Amino acid sequence: MSDLGRQYVLFHVGSEEYGLPISCVSSIIRYEHVTPVPRAPRAVQGVIDLRGRVIPVVDLGKRLFGIELAETPRTRIIVTESDGGGEIGLAVDSASEVATFLPDELMPTPSSVIAPDIADAFAAVVHLEDRLVILLDLDRILPRAEYEIPGADDPEEER
Repeated sequence: MSDLGRQYVLFHVGSEEYGLPISCVSSIIRYEHVTPVPRAPRAVQGVIDLRGRVIPVVDLGKRLFGIELAETPRTRIIVTESDGGGEIGLAVDSASEVATFLPDELMPTPSSVIAPDIADAFAAVVHLEDRLVILLDLDRILPRAEYEIPGADDPEEER
């Protein structure tokens, strides 16, 4: 992280506010119909067609809390891409803003109160005005192998 800070896309899941590095967000779209996929992992709602690309959509509320997202006019899909490649959509209650945080503003997450299976997915906590924002590590909150769709990156590949 540079001394100039790093930008994060902020969003809500339930009453909590989270952030992802803007570098891993390719777009934010209105929630649209998701086509269910048989035998998909529990938190996967299904897939969408985004400009000719098939993208799995993960309900982040279900992934984090086991509580299914309730669709509203503010519901969004944050389309992400990690260093490992492949796009995944995150269904969230709302996306609110982009914020810049300096390295000295980031505080470690209290791992003793977070479930062990997702504790390392919480990169840091930061104060923003009168609230706390939890910064997520995309590769750890969504292990790519768990959510990839075989052949989704190659539209010409036969299935």
